[in-house]
This record gives sequence, C-alpha cells and structure tokens, in this order.
Amino acid sequence: MPTPPEAFASIGEPLSSRNPRIKRLRRLVSQRKARSEERAFVAEGPVLLAEAVRSSAPIEELYVDLDFDLDAELVAALPVPVRWVTPGVLSSILDAASPQPVATVIAMQSHDLADVPSSEPLLVLHDLRDPGNVGTLLRTAEASGFGGVVLTGSSVDVTNPKTVRASAGSMFRIPVVAIDDGIRAFDQLRASGRTVAVTVVRNGTSHEASDLRGAAIVLGNEAHGIPQELIDAADLEITIPLAGPTESLNVAAAGAVLCFESWRQRRSDAASSAPPTINSFDKNDDSTESCSS
Repeated sequence: MPTPPEAFASIGEPLSSRNPRIKRLRRLVSQRKARSEERAFVAEGPVLLAEAVRSSAPIEELYVDLDFDLDAELVAALPVPVRWVTPGVLSSILDAASPQPVATVIAMQSHDLADVPSSEPLLVLHDLRDPGNVGTLLRTAEASGFGGVVLTGSSVDVTNPKTVRASAGSMFRIPVVAIDDGIRAFDQLRASGRTVAVTVVRNGTSHEASDLRGAAIVLGNEAHGIPQELIDAADLEITIPLAGPTESLNVAAAGAVLCFESWRQRRSDAASSAPPTINSFDKNDDSTESCSS
C-alpha cells in the first residue's frame, strides 16, 4: 500500500469505514435530509474537485482513496488538507455506477432573486423529478448566459449526487433559487421586471417569435408538463415547432433550444447596438495611390 506523498497536506492515518467522518460522508451521499440539515453535499471524482477549486466553491473536506494518484498541482491549490481513506471505502459509498476515489464535501450556498441582475434571463424548473435533467439544465443555463435557475414545486434536490455530476461544475457557479410555490415564484419574477414565459406542447407562440432576452422561461414536469394554474398565471405561452410527428422534446432538450434562442437574441441585440466599423484610409499616406485622372 503506497504512502501518501509527503508533499501533500494530510491528516492522520487513512480512515476506515467505521470512522465517524466516513459515516457522515455516507449520510451526505445517500440522504437528502442529512444534506439539508448539515447544509453540505458531496461532489464525486477529481474532475468535479478541480471544478470546485476553479470556482472557489466553499470546500469543507476532501477524502481521497489511498491508492489514488491525485494531481500534485491540484492538491497545492486546495483550501483544505487531504483526508486519506482506506482503499475500497469510497467506492462503497459514492453514488456513481463507476465511482471515482475522490469525494469533496462542499458547503451549500443560499441565493435569492436579488442575487441575479434583473436584466438577466432565468430558467425556472417546476416539479422536475429527474436529477440528471436538472443537472443538465443547470449546465445549459450557465453555458447560454442565464443569470440563475429557479426551482419550484417538488423539483428534485439540487444537491443530489446525480444532479451534481450532470451539472459538470455549473452548480458551483450559477445561482440556484428555491421557491416552493409556483404562483408566488411567478409574482416575484414579474416584480423583478421579467416576462414569465411557460412552455406548452401546442398552440403557443413560436419560441423564435417570442422575446426571450430577459425572460423567466418555465419548464415543467417530465411527464405532466406545467399545471394549468401556472399556465393561466403566465405572461406568455411558447411552443417549439417540430418538423416531425414527435409530440414533444425531452425537457432537457427543450431547455437547451430555448436557452440558446434567448442567447441568440441577446447576441443579435449586442451586434445591432455596436457602433459601425468604418473602413478608411489616411489621406496623408504616401502609399495610397490617387484615383484622379
């Protein structure tokens, strides 16, 4: 069994499965209640560790399998020491089908709508139950320049290990606001100056003909969509036209289409408001030939 490199800051002997810290780690991975009470969650693997460091996420603890060759430069940038773990312990705890022997405990951060400038669009997820979809949409929202994501209704826990993995580090950077009641969320979004745009399968305005630049775009439950009471409370209903007979898109795919349409509109605005570029020549430049006869 290799000895942890001396250059790596570490604490004590490798931890076994009976250690209280490992038992806490197991609870944070498997129990939403534990994550909520302790205001912490777990990011799995070296890639998410690197993203957490790059994003200055509030890392509380780091656990690494004793047999794993952790990058020395990454360790040097860590705000906390490494806690080495007996080989095999982390793989028995972590959620992924092929768990990687690195577990980072990160403190939860709280956000509200005031944290997001009113000019920036928001993605609203109502009653989304699939953690992979939510994580993917967090990633999509960040990639398309959205100011934040709002979770309403009974949406999945954003700190679910599958959500954390699917976000690919975006959840460390993009504000996530939780508002249980959808109607109350719509009222707050509208008060912030945003148009509340709900997605419907048919009979809505085409997304390309809708102003999505600073909107709050609402996506609904994977199976049931958005409830009628929220559709009635919205400012705008939008539909993505489909070329084929498919009834609708997966919610993550629909979110990507709408988020990047919003970005396209914002980019178009920026391009049209930019001062024109004037090509000119220096009249005194001797190399410029006269066009006079």
